[in-house]
Amino acid sequence: MKILILNASPRRHGTISQAVERFADGANYSHLGDFSDDTQVEIVNVNDLKFSPCRGCMQCRKCGHCCLPEDDAHRVAEKIAACDVLVVAAPVYWGNMPGTLKTLFDRMVYALMSESRLGIPKPLHKGKDAYIITSCTTPFPFNFFCRQTSGLVAALKEILGTSGFKIRGKVVIPGTKAKKGLPAYAGKCAYRLGFSLSI
Repeated sequence: MKILILNASPRRHGTISQAVERFADGANYSHLGDFSDDTQVEIVNVNDLKFSPCRGCMQCRKCGHCCLPEDDAHRVAEKIAACDVLVVAAPVYWGNMPGTLKTLFDRMVYALMSESRLGIPKPLHKGKDAYIITSCTTPFPFNFFCRQTSGLVAALKEILGTSGFKIRGKVVIPGTKAKKGLPAYAGKCAYRLGFSLSI
C-alpha cells in the first residue's frame, strides 16, 4: 500500500507536522506489532516544492497534462496517481487551506479530474481513500461556527470528492494558541487512523 501525505505546514516541528508523524507511525506499524514491508509512507512538504502557479490557459483540460515546464507540481501529480491513500495535512489560513497548497491543487486539476464535453467533472481517483489533518488557533466550538477548521475541511472535501477520493477520517485540532505541542488526544487519533490502514 502506498500512502502519500501532503504536509502543507511551514513548521517542521509544529502541531500539524507532529500529527503527520503520528499518522505515519500508525500506518507503518502492523496489527501484529511488526513494521510492515508492504506499507510505503511518503511525506511531501509542500513548502519545499518549487512550482509555478496555474496560468489558466485550460490546455490541460484538452490534452490531459500541464503544458508548463516540468516542475514539482508535475512530480506530485505523478505521486498522487501512484498512491492508494492520500493524506492532506494543513493548518487553517483565513478559514481555508494555505495558499501554497491551494496553488498546488490548482496546478494539478488535470491529474485529479477530467471533464465531459459539457464540462461535467469526471473523477480520476475513484476507489481511493483520503484523510484530512488540520489545526487552528481558534478554540472549540468557534473553530466550527466561525468556519475555521470547518472551512478548510469543506474546501478539501470539494477537491478530494470531485477527484473521486472517499474521505475516511479526519483529525481536527482547535485552540492551538493555548496548547504546547500536539495534544495527546490528537496524537492518538492520528495514530489510530494510520494504524487502521495496516489492519
